[in-house]
Amino acid sequence: MACSFISELSKLRKLSMESVENTASFDGFKQYLHVLRPVEEELRTLLNRVNSANKKTLILLCGSAGDGKSHLISYLRNADSGHLLDAFELYNDATESSAPLLTSIDTLAEKLAPFNDDNYKNDDGFRMILAINLGTLNNFIESEKGQAFSALKKYVDENDIFSTLVRSNTYQDNSVFQHVSFSDYQVFSLKEDGVGTEYLEELLDKVFRNDEENPFFKAYTENSSCTLCQRCPVRHNFEFMSSPVHQKAIIKKIIEVVIKDKAIVSTREILNLMYDILVHPDFDYNTMCKAATSETKYLTKYIQCTTPMLMYEFDDISPLVNAIRKHDLLKDRHADMDVDMTRFHSLENIYETFMAATADTPYAKLNDTTKIAVLGGIKAELKKLVYRFIVRTKDIKGEYPANEQQQLFDEFLQYLYYQNSGNEKKLGKLYDATKKAIMNWDGQFDSDTICIDDSNEKFWVLEQLLIKPAIYKDRKPSTGEVLRFSTTLKLRYRKANDSDLETAEISMDYALFEMISAMKEGYRPTVQDKNQHADFVSFVQRLIEFGNKASRIVLIPKDNEHNHKILFEKTDFGRKLQVQVGHLHGRT
Repeated sequence: MACSFISELSKLRKLSMESVENTASFDGFKQYLHVLRPVEEELRTLLNRVNSANKKTLILLCGSAGDGKSHLISYLRNADSGHLLDAFELYNDATESSAPLLTSIDTLAEKLAPFNDDNYKNDDGFRMILAINLGTLNNFIESEKGQAFSALKKYVDENDIFSTLVRSNTYQDNSVFQHVSFSDYQVFSLKEDGVGTEYLEELLDKVFRNDEENPFFKAYTENSSCTLCQRCPVRHNFEFMSSPVHQKAIIKKIIEVVIKDKAIVSTREILNLMYDILVHPDFDYNTMCKAATSETKYLTKYIQCTTPMLMYEFDDISPLVNAIRKHDLLKDRHADMDVDMTRFHSLENIYETFMAATADTPYAKLNDTTKIAVLGGIKAELKKLVYRFIVRTKDIKGEYPANEQQQLFDEFLQYLYYQNSGNEKKLGKLYDATKKAIMNWDGQFDSDTICIDDSNEKFWVLEQLLIKPAIYKDRKPSTGEVLRFSTTLKLRYRKANDSDLETAEISMDYALFEMISAMKEGYRPTVQDKNQHADFVSFVQRLIEFGNKASRIVLIPKDNEHNHKILFEKTDFGRKLQVQVGHLHGRT
C-alpha cells in the first residue's frame, strides 16, 4: 500500500524530481524550503554593485555539485521581489551541449563568446551569470577552446578561485569579471565559543516544524488513518526529529564529518540525509503488518527502522550517511557507556532499561500497542540490537558527557576560529605541540635536536634544528562570527634567526591535529601514520634543510650501552671529532 506521508518525505531525496533545479521556475515547495544563507547575501551585494555600475560583466558563481547555485539563481529570478537578475543572461548547466556535434566545452565557449579575448573589452553593457562547478571551469580554461579566454584565465588565477585558501572577495571596479564562490562557505560558521548553526537549524526546522504550512507535517497529520499509524517507525522517527535537541545532535554529526572527513556537505545532501534517517531503505507496509503477528518479530523490524539505527546500520545509503557511520559512538571507548554495557548484559529482563532510554521519545509509544515486556528472556541477537538502539538513542538525547575525543574536537574548532579570525597569537600551544612532534618524528633525543637519518644500521644521524613560529603579525584580529573559512589550519615555521625569513608551511587537517595531540602525550608515530601523513613527512624534511648539518652532525649508536654520542663539527681549523659520554638524554 502506498503511503502518502512517505511519498511526501521522498521529495527530500536528491534523486527526486523536486531536487532538480530549473532556473525558469521556482515552485511553492522549493520556496518553502528556501533558507537565507551568507553566500546569498554576498551575491545580492555583488548584483547591486554590478547593476549600479551598468557595465559589461560576467559573474562566475562557482562551487561544487549540489551546493545550491542553481537553487539560488532560480530563487532570485522567480521568487525575489528585488528583480536583481532582470538585466542578466543566465547560463546554468555548463555540462550540456547545444547541438549533437558540439561538446559541452564547445557550447560553453559559444555562450561565453562576448567575454573572449576579442570581445570582453567591448563595453556593450551585456551582463551574464555563469553557474559552474569548479572542475568544469578548470577543464574549460585549460582546453583548446579556453585559449581564447586568457583574460578570464588570468582573473581566475589572480583570485585563486581553485585554491582551498579563503580570499577576501570584493567588487573589482576595473574588471569585467566578478565571482562568488560557494566553496568559501560551509553550512556552519565559526565562533569563539563554538560554531554557528543557524542555517542548519532553520533548514531542519523547515522539515520538522509542527505547522500546517509545512508540507511534511501536513502529510503526517493527514495520514493518521493508516492501520499501522500508532506503531509506525516512520511516524515515530518524524516525531523524534521534531525535537530541537535531537536536531542539534544531528547537526553536530554533520559538522563532525565536514571537519574530520573533509566531506562536502551541500543543502541537497542534508535534505537527503533527513529522508535516509526517517525511512528504512527497504521499508514496506505489508512486511511491517506481517511482522506484527509476532511481538518479537515486530520489535526487531521496528528497531531496525528507527532513526538512531538508520544513521549507523547500513552501508552505501549515501556518502553523508557513510561518513556519519564512521563516528558511531559504539566504536569509541566511553566510560559511561562501558558501565551501561556491563549492566545491560547482566540483566535478564531489559524492559525497564528500554523504557528508561526511550522516555520522552515517541519510541516509548511502542509499549502502548505492542507488549514489549517480551524483552524479558529474548535471544542474544535481539538483545544486542536493543543495546545498540539504546546507546545511540541516549547519544542523540545528549545523555553521555563529552569524552576526550569531543574535547579534542572542540579544541580544533577553537583553533580554526582563532586562525580564520586573525587571532594567530592564540595558537601558541598548538605551535608548541607541533614543534615537539617535528623534533620527535623519528625519535626523541636532546632538545632542539632532530633525527635526519635513522636508516643506518648502527647510528642515528642528528642535527641541531632551531625553529620558531612564523605567524602573520600584521593581520588585524576580529572578534565576530566567521562566515568564510578553511577547515584546515595553516602553520608556518622559520629559522630562529630573525634575519632569515625563509619559511615552511604545513596544512593541518583534523587527522594530523589528532596525531600531534597524541604525540604531545608520548605517542610515537607508526609506519602507517607516516604513510597517512605524507605531507607532514615532506614538511619535516623541508625543515631539516633549516638545520646546521653543514657545520655539525651528531651520531648516536643504536646499541648505546654507554650512553654516548659522537660529534662532528666544522671549525676554523678543520673538522673536529668529539665523543661525549653521559650527556645524552636518550631516545624514547
